[in-house]
Amino acid sequence: MSDGKYRFIKFNQRNQDNLRTEGGGKDNIYPWTLNGDDLKKHSETLIEQLNFIESAAKPSIEDFPYILTVNILDDAKAKSHQNKLISMFNVDNSFAQLGMISENKLILKLDQEESIKKATKNLKQLEKNQNSISAITEIKQFEPNIIVDEKEDVYKINLIDFHNNKLNKDVLSYIEQQLKNEDISFERQEYSKNHNVIEVTGVTLDKLTFIKELPVKNIEPMPSVENPFLDNNTFNKNEIPYIGFEPTKIYPMVGLLDSGVTILPQLKGFVRRGNGCNYMDSELNTNHGTFIAHLLVHGNNLNGVNDYSVDGCIVVDCPVVRRGSTSEPQLIKNIEDAISSNPEVKIWNLSVSLKGELSEDNKFSDYAVELDRIQDEYNVLICKSAGNDGDSYIIGDEPKRISIGADSVRSLTVGSISRYADNFGFSKENHPAPYSRVGRGPAAIIKPDVVHYGGDIFSLSAAPTSIIDYENKGERSILADGSEKIEPGTSFSTPKIAKLLAELYLALNMNSETFDPLLLKTLVIHSANYLDSANIEGLERLKRMGFGKPKNSKEIVIQDSPHSTTLLLTGNLRKKTRIDIMDFPYPRNLTKGNYFTGEIKVTLVYKNYLSKEMGPEYCQSDIVLRMGTYDKLIDRDTSVNTILNPIGRLDSKNILQKNVYGTRKITKNNDFLKERTLIEYGDKYYPVKKFSAHLDEAKDSVQRKHLTKDRKWFLFLEGQYRDFIYQQLEQEDSHMSMDFVLAVTITDPTKTKDVYTETIRELDRHNFEFEMVDVDVNVEIESLGNTDEVIVSSL
Repeated sequence: MSDGKYRFIKFNQRNQDNLRTEGGGKDNIYPWTLNGDDLKKHSETLIEQLNFIESAAKPSIEDFPYILTVNILDDAKAKSHQNKLISMFNVDNSFAQLGMISENKLILKLDQEESIKKATKNLKQLEKNQNSISAITEIKQFEPNIIVDEKEDVYKINLIDFHNNKLNKDVLSYIEQQLKNEDISFERQEYSKNHNVIEVTGVTLDKLTFIKELPVKNIEPMPSVENPFLDNNTFNKNEIPYIGFEPTKIYPMVGLLDSGVTILPQLKGFVRRGNGCNYMDSELNTNHGTFIAHLLVHGNNLNGVNDYSVDGCIVVDCPVVRRGSTSEPQLIKNIEDAISSNPEVKIWNLSVSLKGELSEDNKFSDYAVELDRIQDEYNVLICKSAGNDGDSYIIGDEPKRISIGADSVRSLTVGSISRYADNFGFSKENHPAPYSRVGRGPAAIIKPDVVHYGGDIFSLSAAPTSIIDYENKGERSILADGSEKIEPGTSFSTPKIAKLLAELYLALNMNSETFDPLLLKTLVIHSANYLDSANIEGLERLKRMGFGKPKNSKEIVIQDSPHSTTLLLTGNLRKKTRIDIMDFPYPRNLTKGNYFTGEIKVTLVYKNYLSKEMGPEYCQSDIVLRMGTYDKLIDRDTSVNTILNPIGRLDSKNILQKNVYGTRKITKNNDFLKERTLIEYGDKYYPVKKFSAHLDEAKDSVQRKHLTKDRKWFLFLEGQYRDFIYQQLEQEDSHMSMDFVLAVTITDPTKTKDVYTETIRELDRHNFEFEMVDVDVNVEIESLGNTDEVIVSSL
């Protein structure tokens, strides 16, 4: 590059790389498949269970369906098994599956007695339905799940979605009438158009038992907002060189969903009140929001650090919590009102958590589900704090699981790491902060996504036993009255990531029309590593720190060395198609002796389908990612029913697999500890996938067979869809597809070879369309409406 900078290379797959998804073979007999008398007896048992439900559970509403819980074997959880099993109960071409309770408990419906008879007939067809009958362990009448907390008297009732508007309304009216009959106080809460809950107050255990008899999905305490600060007693006073607001500069912009901001003199020009706020100033306690606003605007100077590439920030203040208590439904409404009323704001900081931690039943929280919906509907990206546990570390326990809402799939969830180490090894530099809540999220998704510095807690003794044995060491910021406070928390690591995103938004020349949350999310996660915390065991590190701490925006968008290159592939992957790039442009000069070498980092982020009814299978679609080498291309026989693509690869090896790499070699290569990310994704529907490996760590057998320099490289992407979303969208006549962003960075570990130029040669040689991503790092533009010069803040 003439300016000595090496930008991302965005390339497109060619027409020849777009292939058709091929079907599988015939149904197999599995080790768990029953046959003979065992199959017959099992079938008879299931039919008896179904008949018992028919006799014992007469529907309370006319035309109200029977609701069943169908338990299945752990070995039969694959979507192919579920699809055929559910079809036995889909006897009238309606939507048979209503949801999931756990990975092996399905909620199904049968409309009336005639449907039960048809399902019974299917259970008798032993040869046709041999695997499906064998997969079922039990059929029971569905019972709502009740979570009781004796300290709470406000509960919420989640309703079953029958995928029938009239039936949903009839059931809702019936439930409300029954609550009135029992003199139970309630209020209908509309989280969204298709998500109603009923809030009930003053309930007792007896009343909860009554509610359990109603046709509802579950009953649990109504969450409310927790105290945002870990404590209220650490203050300090220093001279702070605040930066001044310059009207001729364009600053990064972040929307602040918090407690409100008191605009002190040093915030003037930087902070403005946004639209859509539902509270008067007199209803607010603005300490928490003011603290975060100062971190966004003056964080570098306040703490003597370089967490941001840009000093200053435009903060659009939208208070969503008031003094005292704010309930979950009100919080969700406030967040949506704020985001919908400020369409120019695309990146939002949400350091507001609900009391409690995620349940262990792998159910995604209602708060998270609504945050996902809001982000999809308004095309925004929310940075959500992982939550604090200010009690466990005091007694030597591990922090509790991430807070309610931190399981949001679309959000970037942020945990905290310690900036400095104390004298007793309690807090270690760049290691997880002792108060930062831990993952994983429901269905084992990786949460938090990333971490940043959120303030330290130091031990004052070798054997701390109480709160007085600890000292807060930051972050330093300012409260609403102008006083200074030192406070730790994930509330304060989260704005570091929000501002990083806002800086990238400017650097990549985005606007409200071209905003791409997938791209920003990909770049942040792709850049993250584990710094000096790499000695933490891999799975524990993932649980505590997600993918690690991202680089700053300047380091992300511009490389100063030709020894590395980052390729970006973006697009939309339609169902029944795959992308198979059989000439992936791996630099041919990146070899050592007879073998390919290099550090490879791959990150995939995609917009998957989500379904709130499906519990642990909330994520309803997946993209399979493979990258590796193969021997040669071969012709394929398309006259075979399952073969649709005439050209294929021979002897392919996916290098994005943990078992490719040798433990002994990994142990010896300490220089790569902070970068290494080896995750076995398998059949997990993770919405973010990342893999980082050093080819020199491959097992000798893999190197000899699959990494010789005469082999070719490929990149493969294919969508997968669970049966539930497939059936739902097929009824709606919707075309299924997923937007995605893939980043691949290839680096020469010896820093001697021009990887960047060689990659461009490979792209040219194989006729790819590509371009260098335009990045503004110091640009002059004209302001709107006048001829004053405006300077974009330099990265």
